[in-house]
Amino acid sequence: LQTEIDERFNVPCEIIVADQREIEGREKIAAKVAELQVTAALLVAGMTSVGSFDAGRADTYAEVIETNILGFTDLLARLIAIFREQPFESSVIAVSSLAGETSVPFQAVYGASKAYVSTLMRALSVELAGTGVSVGSFAPGGIDTDMAALSDLAP
Repeated sequence: LQTEIDERFNVPCEIIVADQREIEGREKIAAKVAELQVTAALLVAGMTSVGSFDAGRADTYAEVIETNILGFTDLLARLIAIFREQPFESSVIAVSSLAGETSVPFQAVYGASKAYVSTLMRALSVELAGTGVSVGSFAPGGIDTDMAALSDLAP
């Protein structure tokens, strides 16, 4: 994707690898965004859990919530603060999921976390109107990703 963006649109693109769940990771991402004075950020971090919903899975649910909600929210707030200080327009796009738009049995916590992402981004798009910072999200369906493979969802 990085190469395609650069070649097709002649826009430099840098991938920042960090653990969104950890504050150090969020600080690393925010520092790089500020340093590069970027005009757009694509937030794609996500984690899922697969299986029936029961009390024995609290650790797994905590990881999903820490990544998809808490870490996402903190990173998003940091990026918006940086972008609001820049003298040019900028935007943040977050990857949500169709799982957040409907019920997803056996991935209920994941679906709920992605509903959070979608509704937060819709609210912020109104809140940030006229500031030079735009936000949005898109909600793809099932995609064969590393997350899917690690969760035994891949075909």
